[in-house]
Amino acid sequence: MNLGFAFFLTGIALIATGLFVFWIEPLSILPALEHLTPNIMYRVRTELPLVALSFDDGPHAAFTPQVLDILQRHDAKATFFLIGERALHHANVLAMIRAGGHEVGNHYFRNRPTLTHSDAAFLRNLEQTETALNPAGKPTLFRPPGGLAWPRQIKLARQRGYTCVLGCAYPHDPVHPPAWYIRWLVVKNLVPGAIVILHDGISDPSRTLQALPFILEAGHKKALRFVPIGELISHSSEQG
Repeated sequence: MNLGFAFFLTGIALIATGLFVFWIEPLSILPALEHLTPNIMYRVRTELPLVALSFDDGPHAAFTPQVLDILQRHDAKATFFLIGERALHHANVLAMIRAGGHEVGNHYFRNRPTLTHSDAAFLRNLEQTETALNPAGKPTLFRPPGGLAWPRQIKLARQRGYTCVLGCAYPHDPVHPPAWYIRWLVVKNLVPGAIVILHDGISDPSRTLQALPFILEAGHKKALRFVPIGELISHSSEQG
């Protein structure tokens, strides 16, 4: 075989593998992710029938209350990773989140990447968000915008007392996939200890809102209970 053609086939195979992992998100890749990024939480190891829902980029004046209503109707609790700047503008929605028994997490002060920020700027964004969320108490969970941060930034967040959390069921709802895909991807990965990433603060979460009741009903059919991430962590089989 021509060497150049072999490299071409290898490249195609790598691209195909990457797309498969990106869109299918097999749970079998989790051990590798955890090994490569040991300071990031993707799931919680537990034998209890518990899973965690999380919502990013809020609070939003219109969409977050709709999410809260759906969660209430299905007796589910969640974690909301909030943008500090938006929390300042929608303090009433932040109060609604807390009143519903939900958890809040730090999602940076503005919805922009951390990667170009100095250590001082990174810490300043965390601190500004803590101030914005003050009525809800200092958060203990951090999720970087877009799920990306430098290892040194993750270390700084951990030194500040944060657990850095991503997830193992993320249907890429900011790029507006069809509702059936959101339902399928999340439900197939709903196993004890799973952490689901959805968005209430994007420009059009209509497909997420459409899929959410189905996801909650599917979880209940699996005898799973939806709890905030902090509660899920407290039931880790690795605690103690």
